[in-house]
Amino acid sequence: MRDRILTLLIALLIPIGALAQRVPTPQAPTPSELDGIVHLEGRPAPPGVLVLLDYASSQETAPFGAGELGRTVTDSAGRFRFSIGEGGPGGRRQLFAVTAHFAGYKDSVQVIDLSSMPRGHMDLDMRRDTSKEAPSVPPGGPAAVVTVHRPTSTEAEEELAKGRQLLIEKHDPKASIEKFKKAVKIDPSFATSYLLLGTAYVQLQNWNDARSAFEKASQLEPGNAEAFFGMGFTLNQQKDFAGAQKPLQRSLQLNPSSAESHYEAGRGLWALGKWQEAEVYARKAVALNKAFAPAHVLMGNINLRRRDAKAALAEFEEYLRLDPQGPFAESVKAMVEKIRKAEAQQ
Repeated sequence: MRDRILTLLIALLIPIGALAQRVPTPQAPTPSELDGIVHLEGRPAPPGVLVLLDYASSQETAPFGAGELGRTVTDSAGRFRFSIGEGGPGGRRQLFAVTAHFAGYKDSVQVIDLSSMPRGHMDLDMRRDTSKEAPSVPPGGPAAVVTVHRPTSTEAEEELAKGRQLLIEKHDPKASIEKFKKAVKIDPSFATSYLLLGTAYVQLQNWNDARSAFEKASQLEPGNAEAFFGMGFTLNQQKDFAGAQKPLQRSLQLNPSSAESHYEAGRGLWALGKWQEAEVYARKAVALNKAFAPAHVLMGNINLRRRDAKAALAEFEEYLRLDPQGPFAESVKAMVEKIRKAEAQQ
């Protein structure tokens, strides 16, 4: 779960696996599996990179524009997978476009023809987008008002870029903190620096400093859903489940389509013994992103409380399918075994 916060707090997202999909009208068979790996500058992407699936009109152009088929996010090894299912228009609609999107990098798009094979694999390599980096001087000149959405100096940008590289590409959160602190010192009004600083602290499980960084980001940008999510996440980690509800609800107001925020809200309510209320958020998290593995664990626990062992087993098995080496894997495997033994004795 710590890895998951990387995407959300780098705008980046939140918190793995298969397709939360909209299946087109059945007319002809389509491939069942499409997987791949996303790389950032040649390195495996961190967890949470957004990957979109659509039809393509030709091998050279994408997407087709018929509407998004599904979306998922990369796992801890940069991998993704779509389960397309059966039933899709034939002909040109056998071409699929896959797009990887990550803040600070150019979108990587590939088209694959799956009309003659049941499975497909692709590698998407993303390159840093330098065209959108903020200028050192505001467009209106030195006297113009600088918003919190851009650093005020080239020096702050450089420190931020160094810290981001250490955190995301080199997986060295401890070293990145020094860079983010320098960026904050140079420009204390830039919320992104605090978001990244908080993310680095999360990777080190320093919950107090992480929460403080996210709180500062929320003060600078009251409309930043990721900042409030970060506050709620860290409070949950500190077992202040009641205190986490307020920032999580604010995060959901700002971004109601966040599966991760719904999950964290439900997780906190579950810990408070309010499993009926937690169920609403857990179901929403699964509906928004079927590939978000931890939500299936929460839903499985809730189904057990509802005395629906069959539904609980299905949720636990789905978690193991999505994240077989995940942080809950061992305890979930033990629970699956218990449920199966109980069913066999009936």
